[in-house]
Amino acid sequence: MDFFYREMISDNKRNQTILIVHGWLGMGEHWLKIGEFLADCGFHVLIPDLPNHGRSFHTEDFSYEETAIFLHDFVERKKISEKPILIGHSMGGKLIMKMADLFPNEYDKLVVVDILPINYPFLLSKNGVANVLFNLNISRFETRGSLLNFLKTQIRDKGWLALIMQNMQTTIISKKENKIVLSWKSNVPMLVSKMDKVADKIDIGIIETPTLLIRGDNSEFTKREDLWIFKEKLPNSKIATIDSCGHWVMVEKTIMFLKQLLSYIGVN
Repeated sequence: MDFFYREMISDNKRNQTILIVHGWLGMGEHWLKIGEFLADCGFHVLIPDLPNHGRSFHTEDFSYEETAIFLHDFVERKKISEKPILIGHSMGGKLIMKMADLFPNEYDKLVVVDILPINYPFLLSKNGVANVLFNLNISRFETRGSLLNFLKTQIRDKGWLALIMQNMQTTIISKKENKIVLSWKSNVPMLVSKMDKVADKIDIGIIETPTLLIRGDNSEFTKREDLWIFKEKLPNSKIATIDSCGHWVMVEKTIMFLKQLLSYIGVN
């Protein structure tokens, strides 16, 4: 069972581990620069490709609980002496909340990036990303460019478009005729077919672990009228809102994101 992850350790050791968990259709490589920065700050950084994503193994189903247990066991095998910090974006944010729920008192802090523990029915809509990909026959596209042009007619969000194209890999079948075959890097067929589970609320009790929610003020995932749910489930939490950005807050406003993150985890 191939589980791919990156591990970063600097000479300036703090002896505290940070696990970074990417979102749906994401990959660990999207967090490399932030991971390297945190390692330079002295942290021991772990950035996995989640199961069914990137270079990691594929399964036939998706479960927040099973994936959370898998990630916890992965951290446990590292024999870490100090309680780790968990950072998770989108689906990864739900996963770290589930980890903290299943294993209370095992983690020092959580940093949840632009997600709430609620159901997101818009992800199941006819015009949603998952439905577009579910009905997409990539074998009919001869080039990455032709696929991208088609996707632009279906999906407006540049973040989703970039994520989808990063999940696409090409295989050359004829150099002479310049023919290629497009295929998925991640287990996209399964992930889109199980979007009802991905989009669903997570079953958690009250989580006492200190938590920071970093959200974009324009994000449809963390609307102001829903923030009370986060505070109710995670009473020992703070909320930091970053202006003029949406769901991809760590990409759109990287410096502001890092300022909030570093302040919370105790880096001056």
